[in-house]
Amino acid sequence: MMTADAILTQVRKSPKIPAPSVTVMRVMELTRDPNVDSKQVADAVSKDAGLTAQLLREANSALYGCTKTTSSVREACVRLGNQRVRAAVINAHVVDGLGKTKPPGFDTNRYWQTAFATSVAANDLAIQLAPAMAAQASTAGLLCDFGIGLLAYGAPIMYEVVLKNVMVEGPTHIHRYERDDLGITHAEVAAEVLTDWKIDAEIVAAVRAHHDEEIELDNDANTRFARIVASAATLAEIAMSGAEMESVDRLFSQAMLLSDEPDALVSRLLDNLVVNIQQTAETMKVELGSTESMRDNFSDLINGLPDVADRMSFEPMRRSAFDD
Repeated sequence: MMTADAILTQVRKSPKIPAPSVTVMRVMELTRDPNVDSKQVADAVSKDAGLTAQLLREANSALYGCTKTTSSVREACVRLGNQRVRAAVINAHVVDGLGKTKPPGFDTNRYWQTAFATSVAANDLAIQLAPAMAAQASTAGLLCDFGIGLLAYGAPIMYEVVLKNVMVEGPTHIHRYERDDLGITHAEVAAEVLTDWKIDAEIVAAVRAHHDEEIELDNDANTRFARIVASAATLAEIAMSGAEMESVDRLFSQAMLLSDEPDALVSRLLDNLVVNIQQTAETMKVELGSTESMRDNFSDLINGLPDVADRMSFEPMRRSAFDD
């Protein structure tokens, strides 16, 4: 059996896991400077047709309240701001990199549904709790299960054992199967690769910790950010696997660490979540497949929590919103 270090080395060397391009790295470097000229960022983005198209889609998306379309990359950069541009570039690279291959046993639709559910939930939670970190939260959410894709593509023979366990037992405890079968989890693999790519430290830390029962990091801000992302990951688990008592208890335990009114926090989060997931996937040009089970699972969560249901606006949860 390969050691955890050997598996990580194999993933890092896999040609199916492309490192960020020169353009992606350049945009990431520029957007670290809060005072960077938007023209510099736009010029860098414009060197890559795929990134240009993605940035314009996001800048024209209804998700950001855009009512007037633009075809100017510079105006798109101004509309979105440095953090959103940075997130868009990282997200586009991840989606492009993991969208080219489908290893045996890897459920692509489920992977993307989980990823976008986590990303949107993290973004929406951060808007409520830490607005300045919303873009980073969105990216961290999208990257939480990035290591699953890395392992499935970069070490497919080894990871097949884990995927078989998931098919039989369900995905809720995938990180435990990984620990038992491989000696390393998808969260750890993702954190190592993202560190190689020089992704922001708070994003890497949140990805590494998103399955931790008790999150303790270097400072209060990082801990709060990681807890936001971990709560979003739990909500995505409920979206995909149902409102099981263990996951619901975990969600509200996490929410209690973030707010004095956890019921209200969760209710606000659920209100538009699936519609936002679908819109985000459309913006990223990712096919999610049917979201019927996601709708049903959220309905079960709402119906099982009358205090939440009483505060809920059901308009966004109409069945028509989930029709494919």
